[in-house]
Amino acid sequence: MTVVQLVISLLFVSLPKVHCDIFDNIYVVHATDSSVTMTCPVAFNGPLIWKHNNMRVVPKHTTYQAHNITLNYELWFGEYSCWGVTENPEELKKLGSVHLLEEDSDRTVSLLSCGAKSYDCIITCVWTGNDFKAVRLGLGSDCVSSFDGQNNCNWVYPTANLAGFHFNLSHSLSPYAEETAPLVVTAEAIISTSYVREIKRFYLRDIIQPDIPAVKCQLKDQNLNMKVEPPATWSTPRSFFPLEHEIAYILKDNGKEVLSKDLHIPKDVSRVRVHSRDPLVPSSWSQWSPWKNVVTGDKKGKKHKGKHTIRCKTIKNNKTKLS
Repeated sequence: MTVVQLVISLLFVSLPKVHCDIFDNIYVVHATDSSVTMTCPVAFNGPLIWKHNNMRVVPKHTTYQAHNITLNYELWFGEYSCWGVTENPEELKKLGSVHLLEEDSDRTVSLLSCGAKSYDCIITCVWTGNDFKAVRLGLGSDCVSSFDGQNNCNWVYPTANLAGFHFNLSHSLSPYAEETAPLVVTAEAIISTSYVREIKRFYLRDIIQPDIPAVKCQLKDQNLNMKVEPPATWSTPRSFFPLEHEIAYILKDNGKEVLSKDLHIPKDVSRVRVHSRDPLVPSSWSQWSPWKNVVTGDKKGKKHKGKHTIRCKTIKNNKTKLS
């Protein structure tokens, strides 16, 4: 394992715990709040003090009551830590922290996008704001309620933070039944001293985009017969989940690109590529497969090999071997 691979693997392991720890103790201030009361998350028998961003909180405009602190006048956002006073007054024991965050309700640009490669049980989502400290997602109506109801939600934490926060969400929809209600994904994110919440509703059928298919071909008379194989991630049985294919090819004589849903194309082409979609919805088209150079006949040699070449064998004696 290289150093880069080790760093990335450690990052993947540590991300969920880091994000979970941050969300464990936060207090969100809404625009209508005139005061807030925070409780030290750890019990302590004895007096304690509070610090704001490592500076002791002065009694002005604050009220202490047991393990609680109430800010009555000014709201200073950031980390509030509670410290227990030990037998030695000069030594303090840090008990825990509460992060006071301001609700950011002015954002109009969505940072959350979701997609699915099939009708199976996994949805992938990406939160594209890289400057956020932590993000988590919840699937279902239990996560839509106010922040105080967070314990009813099964929150999911990112699997990676490379070009955005990446999530895998599991749903229980039957791939054989018609959807009667949309899926609901709730995102909670922290940036600096602000709390951002976004809710996205969609039907599974509207976010389907198959993976890239594979293409093979054979030469018959004056045509190339193209065979497109569904991606391995596509739902089965394939008879119940058909795919529609579209071929793009470049003509040898004039270099013109032609699109065709007919899988029988002229043999005088130089390159081909293909993409697929569910025709019943219809879904989004998959990404195009890479362009492949077309070699016809049974020619062999290094120049006719490689991942960027597709060799279309001639049909002989009614054999239909594809390559």
